[in-house]
Amino acid sequence: MKLVAKACEALGIACVMIGLVQGMASPSMWMELFLTIIGIVVFLFGWGLERRASRAKARDEAPPT
Repeated sequence: MKLVAKACEALGIACVMIGLVQGMASPSMWMELFLTIIGIVVFLFGWGLERRASRAKARDEAPPT
């Protein structure tokens, strides 16, 4: 699960970077905006997965009360 989360984070960062570079090279801002928003959403999805996985691991390793 953590590997999928890290892959989503990396894909999101790459998507934002491609959008920003394309925005500098292209006169149209719509593709830049689209790629930036999609990259942010994918990154946040991966970040949420990572948090969920770390919480589940911490819960499983906690001593019983």
